[in-house]
Amino acid sequence: MAVPLGEPRLDAALPEGGLELGVVHEIVPAGPGDMAATLGFGLGLLARIAAARPGPVLWATTRDPGRHGTAYPPGLAAAGFDPGRLIHLAVGTAQDVLWALEEGLATPGFAAVLGILARDGRRYDFTASRRLSLRAAAGGGTAIVLRAVGGATDAAGSTAAATRWAVAARPSVPVRHPGHAMPGLGPPRWHVELLRCKRGRPHDWLVEWDHETLRFHLAAPLADRAPVPQTAVRPPAATGWRAA
Repeated sequence: MAVPLGEPRLDAALPEGGLELGVVHEIVPAGPGDMAATLGFGLGLLARIAAARPGPVLWATTRDPGRHGTAYPPGLAAAGFDPGRLIHLAVGTAQDVLWALEEGLATPGFAAVLGILARDGRRYDFTASRRLSLRAAAGGGTAIVLRAVGGATDAAGSTAAATRWAVAARPSVPVRHPGHAMPGLGPPRWHVELLRCKRGRPHDWLVEWDHETLRFHLAAPLADRAPVPQTAVRPPAATGWRAA
């Protein structure tokens, strides 16, 4: 079973025509400053899963997740996810996060589980990912694991995850509203790369998230095009000092 992401060109790259359920998906930041973008993309995946499956969602992180990782209910609602369905769990170590994800996958009724390894991502290796994959396959739950690494190449270790995504932040396009002089922020925009996918086709896209329709879509090409350089107008050459 799979959940479409809402954008046909993304779904076409995935083997089931959408995000496969009952497996583990990994998301990593493309660079050191992209953890917030990684979390935003992961929240979009979570919202798509939650829209297709009933039940609560487990959000597990350490008590000290760094600058990112804490679930903020108004922000979740603004992104299109119902915070009333969230069970937020703050634990001591990355090993505890992995244990919580296993227990969540083994508990009937959860729509999905999400774990943030913001500090010690080394705890998440092939053995840990394999344990999560077996629990997900047995219970039908889906796990999303966010790893705060220093870049996509830093997460090249072998794991049992079905997909691995790298996410980089991109500027959003301002949106003008009638009666307001200043434009507002546009939808979140990311450069998303599917690094690995079993039976899928790795590719990269510039995507946006629509919190009203709960779907991804490709960003308009014109919105990301560099401005046409303008011919500089040179001032007239100086003719020297004029007499007073």
